Amino acid sequence: MSGGLALVVVLAFVLLINNVPIWAALVFACIPYFIINDVPLSIIPTQMSTGTVASFILLAFPLFTLAGRLMNTGGVTKRIFDFADTVVGWIPGGLGHVNVFASMIFAGMSGSAVADIGGLGLIEIQGMKEKGYDLDFSAAITIASSTIGPIIPPSAPMVLFAVMANESVGRLFLGGVLPGTLMGVSLMVMVYFYSLRRNYPVSARPTAAGFFRALGLVCLPMLNPLIILSGMVGGVFTPTEAAAVAVAYAFVLGKFVYRELTWRQALEDLKETTKFCGAVYVIVGAALIFSTVLTRERVGDSLIELVQSYSLGATALMFTLMAIVFIMGCFVEVTAMFFLLVPVFVPLIEAMDISKVFFGVVFTIVAVYGILTPPFGLGLFMVSSMTGLSFNRVVRATIPFLIPLIISVLALIVFPGIVTFLPDLLMK
Repeated sequence: MSGGLALVVVLAFVLLINNVPIWAALVFACIPYFIINDVPLSIIPTQMSTGTVASFILLAFPLFTLAGRLMNTGGVTKRIFDFADTVVGWIPGGLGHVNVFASMIFAGMSGSAVADIGGLGLIEIQGMKEKGYDLDFSAAITIASSTIGPIIPPSAPMVLFAVMANESVGRLFLGGVLPGTLMGVSLMVMVYFYSLRRNYPVSARPTAAGFFRALGLVCLPMLNPLIILSGMVGGVFTPTEAAAVAVAYAFVLGKFVYRELTWRQALEDLKETTKFCGAVYVIVGAALIFSTVLTRERVGDSLIELVQSYSLGATALMFTLMAIVFIMGCFVEVTAMFFLLVPVFVPLIEAMDISKVFFGVVFTIVAVYGILTPPFGLGLFMVSSMTGLSFNRVVRATIPFLIPLIISVLALIVFPGIVTFLPDLLMK
């Protein structure tokens, strides 16, 4: 590491631990480097307003985010919870399974872990509390199941990865289907063993009439991911157009079909999406400045040489990189992590001939786990606020659920075909 790069890293670290916003920390840490190396400071506004930030595909990110919010406030979440209760609520573990299964369904509409916790999580925790489930368990499974949100398509984080790695959004979306399902099944296995010791209540087995009645309530929302994926795979529309279709579909569903979405709420959803995505875009621009430093310092080439000198294979390299992502996830916000690590890692995986679809899906999964790892896991703080439980108590309850989630990632790294099977089958 050169002295200039070391200066940037140290300055960024000092600024971040002093609670300077991450975009400002990255930009201000890079300014001394540019001055020392006679790089015109005009590169800062240029980089922050062109290139990736201005990408047409990146428009899919705010659109998918808005679609998730509209689904959340348009009356979809309660219907999903009731349907999940009908389908799996009778299995030992009861509403714990319902929590996971509902998150798997909602993942196909929101593409966001935060949206899952903020909307579906409220209903899940309240429902479990009323049925006699202890609050610690309810909080833990709600946080853990929310990580499925950005994995089963659509996925806002995968759009970011696609733009940065120049990969197909459709292939990434398809690549997330089986891993997201694997995560859900692994969590349900954990819930089952918990229930054997705690004897949680279960719902009655559904009748055929009851099942189809519940299915009728969610069949329209469940069409959303099918419309998105089939349209993208069939070449009917681009990822950005697919996101726009998702917004229109969510709005029509909430406003005119379920009649629970008001104009005031729709405007509030639009405002909150704008604020959230505005913050993300500023981080995107700042990360591009940081990436300029990394490119000038040939960090990617240096990593390739280092890996080759140790003769690491693809599997060993994936384990190493995902360990780095997991540790960083304890301290860095998910979106910021994409723009800090993807520009460094992508040249390395290309040199090692690792599928970018495989890497992108696994990277997204491990990065999202950051919402449930202390000390800065956003999901931990959200659920602590919802339930009134202390942060430390939520952490203690949640940590065991990392076990099945980590096992899922290990299985994906060892068997990459789980990720690549559907993209290779459906998109050439």
